[in-house]
Amino acid sequence: MANIPRDITDRIRDLERRVRELTSAANRVPAQTAIRTGPVAVSGPGSLDVIDGAGRLRVRIGVQGDKTLQVWDANGTLLLSQ
Repeated sequence: MANIPRDITDRIRDLERRVRELTSAANRVPAQTAIRTGPVAVSGPGSLDVIDGAGRLRVRIGVQGDKTLQVWDANGTLLLSQ
């Protein structure tokens, strides 16, 4: 086996430990699902869409034809279109 100085093996072991710590920390942090500060900007012809857990569009704010606000219920029925 090659003669490797002790400090190199210690450094490699320390790096491996830090990688394990980073991996476990990444798995512990919850996903950011809320905007707590600052504005939300939608530019161009885009819109801000709110989609529920089942993938249904619930609210759209932004230009959609001549409409700027649309709201759907849980069944997909359009409730409001302004």
